[in-house]
Amino acid sequence: MLSECAWDLAYQVASEAFSALEVEVLSLSFVHGRVLSQPTYSLCDLPAFATSSMDGWVVRGLGPWKIVGEVFTGSLTDQVLGEFECMKIATGGVIPIGGQSVLPWEEAKEEAEYVRGQSQTGVNIRPAGIESKKGDLLFDAGTTLNPPKIGVLAATGHDEVTVARKPRIALFILGDELLHSGVPKDGSIRDSLGPQLPAFLEIYGAHVLSVQFIRDDLSLLISSIDSALPNVDMVITTGGTADGPRDYIKSAIARLGGDYLIDRVKVRPGYHVLLARISSQPGRQIPFLALPGNPQSALAALTSFGQPIINALLSKTKVSPSTIKLGEVLQTPPGFSRLVPGHLDEDWFRPSGYLGSAMLRGVAHATGFALISPGRHDVGASARWLPLPT
Repeated sequence: MLSECAWDLAYQVASEAFSALEVEVLSLSFVHGRVLSQPTYSLCDLPAFATSSMDGWVVRGLGPWKIVGEVFTGSLTDQVLGEFECMKIATGGVIPIGGQSVLPWEEAKEEAEYVRGQSQTGVNIRPAGIESKKGDLLFDAGTTLNPPKIGVLAATGHDEVTVARKPRIALFILGDELLHSGVPKDGSIRDSLGPQLPAFLEIYGAHVLSVQFIRDDLSLLISSIDSALPNVDMVITTGGTADGPRDYIKSAIARLGGDYLIDRVKVRPGYHVLLARISSQPGRQIPFLALPGNPQSALAALTSFGQPIINALLSKTKVSPSTIKLGEVLQTPPGFSRLVPGHLDEDWFRPSGYLGSAMLRGVAHATGFALISPGRHDVGASARWLPLPT
């Protein structure tokens, strides 16, 4: 178990401690946002035939050219184009045997069954296989599919692909003090994590199977998590991670037979974050990520460690945080890193304010967190960037 470890070591553990889930085969209509589990290759040349890139006339030799027919889009013609002959053709039409170039409509003059104009061999023709050849690697394993990538898969002959199954997550929001609707009163605190964390997790590629609000009761907490374990791939909790009299997460992890991986990380906000591994069934090792209860701390910890765990379950390609430059002087406590919400102006970081661990407005106006190493950092100093999902 890593106790009070540095952010980098905790990030490495979160990224590498868990294996990818099993895969499933899905139609292209249902794979947006999903992650390829194996390399995917072109099943044909793209385009499969030499085609016209313009509406016009496919010609052979020097003009004028006699009109001898028309190429119909979506079909092949068995007509062979002779010297000084041409055929009408639309964009995407297959070049007939003998066709040497395409003369656009606007550059052609048609009269008395002849076409006149200037054309050079090979102009306005897309050769077969110019985008990809049959067997070319299109996308490697770990690639997240978006609409253009799905379009490439369809164009190269794929009807379905093999993707990683979405991790199923059980989310537990802890605390007697939390109010789940209306305006806070009588010492209560309006829960702000319950409405937003499922959206974060769905954007990360997971499926939130359940959200439960649990009062500060150890037996209830244990039984609720234990009931969820057989049906989920990850457990996430908020609150109860410190050592106070009603902080029950550590006791729950112990009673559930959890194997600690991380117990606190030397970063502000997000210090009281826990990561454990729980065995549910033979061969199933379930990540248990316990986030702090303060909203900014919880979001900082989720961005730091929740996302890499989900990426590992999805077999996503690991990406290290990018490097940015600080737009103002920032300082962190001795021995601690700091996660500061803000936004980028090109590569320059500007904090968004409201930096308290219980505050949300700073994150609401941010596009990510800057990870600042311990000590004083002047304008222009380097930091790392953890983007928030959009």
